[in-house]
Amino acid sequence: METLGLALDTTFDDTSIAILRNHREILANFTLSQFADHEEFGGVVPERASRKHLEVSHFLIQQALDEAKLEFNDLDWVAVSNVPGLLGAILVGLSIAKSIAYLLEVPLIGINHIESHPYANILEHGEFPFPIVHLVAAGGHTLLIYQKHHFEWEIIGRSVDDAAGECVDKVAKLFGFPMPGGKMVDQAAMQHDPGPYEFPRPMLNDPGLDFSFSGLKTSLKYFHNDMPSDLDPGPVLSAFFESITDVLVQKTLRAAKQRKVSAITVSGGLAASKRLRTCFEKACRDQGLALFYPRPQLCTDNAAMVACLASYYFEAGRWDDYRLEGYPNLPH
Repeated sequence: METLGLALDTTFDDTSIAILRNHREILANFTLSQFADHEEFGGVVPERASRKHLEVSHFLIQQALDEAKLEFNDLDWVAVSNVPGLLGAILVGLSIAKSIAYLLEVPLIGINHIESHPYANILEHGEFPFPIVHLVAAGGHTLLIYQKHHFEWEIIGRSVDDAAGECVDKVAKLFGFPMPGGKMVDQAAMQHDPGPYEFPRPMLNDPGLDFSFSGLKTSLKYFHNDMPSDLDPGPVLSAFFESITDVLVQKTLRAAKQRKVSAITVSGGLAASKRLRTCFEKACRDQGLALFYPRPQLCTDNAAMVACLASYYFEAGRWDDYRLEGYPNLPH
């Protein structure tokens, strides 16, 4: 049976709309970045992000329908990310999704944005071989998730302070690069050898699965303060990112071993890094693990991954009513 769904994601500073046929066929996936609207402030301004979502959402929805060659009445369900993120931004998407679902008399499905990140890999590669371990390395979260089946998952490791992506952005800013700085740090890691530089691998020797990156950020701050003005930052940033990569790869492989899984996935904004992907591919080949890794466009926040997860909720009849609320924080 063919199903068609519309998904919205307005959890942070990108407005994203997608239309999906069944579980994997992306008919439209449009994301409008707000980077230019916040650049002068050095970070995202929540109120401005909410207003921008409201300004562009209707245009993007119509653009998605036109791209998919569909009308509103063709839709079988509507989904929206309602946790976690900036609350004002979430409420914009939630209000629009509720209105569309009500007018069309179709199911409304609330989606955990973090839970949806690994589903970018189903769009790319097909069904997961459950059980499986996911690494989600997004801007505000670094999480290890163990999943037994759709809807049955638990967080088994998380950052106790800065997320990996947050650490990368802050270090890039320290070295004078504009935010988000992940792309510049990744380029340094691909183009330069770390040379003589060595930075901490926080909590790597800790037997648990949690992460910590604030100490690494502080280490780079002290290094930068004493760094000669003519020193090439490329090898330094390469060495810094090597620390991040080692921790993410080794902790994820440790989780796979502890949970006795045969496959892992990587997703989230930091997963767009070519260096990180290269390291995971090598490590998984060496360990005999199957690796699910999406193309860069599906690593960053997008509504297609939200739609993919929502399609499974729709299939299972797990829908929400109009009392659905938005929540800024990921439940513990």
